[in-house]
Amino acid sequence: MSDVDRLVGDVIAGDTRSLAKAISIVEAGSSEAGHILSRLAKHVRGRPVIGFSGPPGSGKSTLIGKFGEYLKGNGLKVAVLAIDPSSPFTGGAVLGDRVRMVSIASAPGVFIRSMATRGARGGVVAYVRSVLRVLDAAGFDFILVETAGAGQTDVSINDVADVVAIVVTPDMGDSIQAIKAGLLEIGDVYVVNKADDSRSSYIASMLEAMLSRGGAKPVVLKTVATRGEGVVELAETLLRKWEQLKTDGELQARRRRQTIAEVVALIMEDFRTAIERFSSDKEFIAEVERLTAEGLDPKSVAREMRSRVLEWVNRL
Repeated sequence: MSDVDRLVGDVIAGDTRSLAKAISIVEAGSSEAGHILSRLAKHVRGRPVIGFSGPPGSGKSTLIGKFGEYLKGNGLKVAVLAIDPSSPFTGGAVLGDRVRMVSIASAPGVFIRSMATRGARGGVVAYVRSVLRVLDAAGFDFILVETAGAGQTDVSINDVADVVAIVVTPDMGDSIQAIKAGLLEIGDVYVVNKADDSRSSYIASMLEAMLSRGGAKPVVLKTVATRGEGVVELAETLLRKWEQLKTDGELQARRRRQTIAEVVALIMEDFRTAIERFSSDKEFIAEVERLTAEGLDPKSVAREMRSRVLEWVNRL
C-alpha cells in the first residue's frame, strides 16, 4: 500500500491528523494532491456547505460556533473552514478562529481548519473547493465556511458555498449602502448580529428595504451570538433553504456554476504561476529590454510575449 493510499484510508476512517495532512497537501497543490483527490472522489457525498460572510468584527466566528453547537446537538459532524487574511510576513492565516469558536473547538466530531487568502481576490483561494471535497469525503455532515471580508470584495464565497449568510452589525448605519451590490449578488439570508444594540431594528429594516425585489422580501434575522439568541431560528432557516434549493433543482445549478468557477480559477492559477516564473527568466528580461529599446510600448511588448507565456503554461 502506498503512502497516499494509507493517508486516504486514514482520512476516510476519520483520523483528524491524517485529514489535516491531506488538506495541507491539497492546499499546497503538490504532486500528491491529484492522487489524493482522485482516490477520495467516490467518497464525496455532496454534503451541505454553508457560507458566512461579513465585515470584520461582525461576530461571524462566534455565530458559526453557536451554529456548530446546534448541529452537534442534533448528532451531526461539523467541519469549519475559515478563510483568513494572510500574514504579510509568513503568508499564513493570522486570525484566532478557534478562540472565537471555543464552544465547539475541542468537541468530538468537530474539525476546524484555517486557510490563508494569500492575496486571493475576495478572500477565497483557488483550492477551497478541493479542500471542501476532502472534508466531505472525511464524513462530515455539514461544512461551514467563513470568509475574510464582505460585500463586493467577497462575492466569490458564492463560488464555494451552497447557502450564504451575510452577517452585519447595528453600528454599520448608512455605510451598509457601500456593500449593497455585493449583498444583492450573494446573500440568501441576512443576519443582524449583536442585536441587543438598539440600532438593530433600523439596520434590519434598511436591509429589507434595500434588498426587496419584485415584492419579495429578503430573509433578515437578528441574533446575539455571544448569548446564543436567535441561533436556532437562523440554523433552521439555513437548513430549510438548503433543502429548498435541493428540491427545486437550484442546488444542482449552483454547483454547476461553482465547478465552472473552480476550473477557471485553477486555469488562472496556472497562468499566474507561469507568468511569475517567466518574468524572472533571463531570456524573458532580455527580450523585453530588446523590444522596448526598439520603441515598442509595454502593451505591444506584452502582446509579443503572450505565445511564450503559453509555452510556459504547457510545461506546468
